[in-house]
Amino acid sequence: MEYHFCGCVISDLEKIKYFIENRMEELNRYIPDDTKMFEIKLIVNELIINGALHGNELSRKKTVYVNIDFNGDMLFIKVRDEGKGIKYRMEDYNPEDMLSTGRGLILVNGLVDELKLDKNAIQAIINL
Repeated sequence: MEYHFCGCVISDLEKIKYFIENRMEELNRYIPDDTKMFEIKLIVNELIINGALHGNELSRKKTVYVNIDFNGDMLFIKVRDEGKGIKYRMEDYNPEDMLSTGRGLILVNGLVDELKLDKNAIQAIINL
């Protein structure tokens, strides 16, 4: 079974919450494992909120674009915002710095098999 979604959501936290719930409900029909779905929801939530908050600065005039593709064995989640791009290096993250940004991407990186950054887009790849 396959699932393909291509859509967008404005950078509004309430709309994002509803958007994510709908996508996860759809995807859960194809991936019935509750543990995996919890991790996938966490990943999708972090990536979309990062795009809306850091990329689009929560401007309701800006959009976060989302592609989700599942082919039975692999899940691809791509999120793109209208910001200037992601300037993030895993090795620069300091876990001792409680004010440090980047904790969400560190968490996502630990849950996925591959994380690709390209300007204002990020793609998470998960082997299921």
